[in-house]
Amino acid sequence: MIGQVSVAMFFMITSYLFWSRVLADRERSSWFKFYIGRLFRIGPLYVLAIGAALLIVLAIQGPHLHVPALELCKELVRWFSLGLLDLGDFNGYHNAVILLAGVTWTLKFEWLFYLSLPFLALLAGRTKWHLPLVTGALVLCLAYVGLYVGPSVVAPAPVCIALFLTGMTCASLAREGMAANIPDSIASVIVGILICGVFLLFDSSNTFGAVTLLGAAFYLIANGCSIFGLLASRPARRLGDVSYGIYLLQGPVLALLFFMNVTKAIALRSSLGHWSMMLLCATLLVIIATIAHVFVERPGIELGNRFKSMFRKYQTATAAE
Repeated sequence: MIGQVSVAMFFMITSYLFWSRVLADRERSSWFKFYIGRLFRIGPLYVLAIGAALLIVLAIQGPHLHVPALELCKELVRWFSLGLLDLGDFNGYHNAVILLAGVTWTLKFEWLFYLSLPFLALLAGRTKWHLPLVTGALVLCLAYVGLYVGPSVVAPAPVCIALFLTGMTCASLAREGMAANIPDSIASVIVGILICGVFLLFDSSNTFGAVTLLGAAFYLIANGCSIFGLLASRPARRLGDVSYGIYLLQGPVLALLFFMNVTKAIALRSSLGHWSMMLLCATLLVIIATIAHVFVERPGIELGNRFKSMFRKYQTATAAE
């Protein structure tokens, strides 16, 4: 359930940030530079996580082909598609996806949202009706979720669309100056009640009621609610910086930790042993994600910025001619 709420908040944050950018710069956006930035932001760490998972499969199976070479090439294309394609098995190993904790499915919806932005930007750039349009789409999508979508572990497409539309609606409300002028202490209490309600009232956050409560909580957070200062604290900001690595690398870290018989035995011995290993895993995950952020994510972002700078210089030179 915590993972589901985290995914829901991630989708809303993503759509809020990028829809806000579209509304603020509807005419001047360079989509080539945008996609270059996204590619170098998502790609390097994704390749690292995939490489780690495939090395674990290699360690389990040994350096042997268990499927035809052509089939293995097709599997490699899927695995290195940056989340656009479903992963599936690898070299005959049926649990390969589990090594990534089954989290890469969210990247497919993220990419689809990014690919839809030019068309949405065209719509927003030609009309001032962006708020009623996204709000109306959200209401229709939520109605569909409430009528036809049942609780599920993995968010189905209608729920994901509703989450993206929630973030976009909050961005459009902010663009039109419809902010919630509520003191932080009161807003923090409301957000706490809403989030607790999701955990207490629903077995899954992928339902109409849970999405509605999370959307209301996100609206207050997007308008400055710090949840009693928690979101503005330095540790929260630092965890936010490495959150992509924490999300993507949790599977390989868990697999490597429990690949050892000693740690597996400790975790199975008692509740204390289990939670001790979970604490160790969480600590290692944050450390590894921090290292990956410094040596993989940041260099990738900087490389993307260089490509965008080169493209900007090329555009300037072309315009001068």
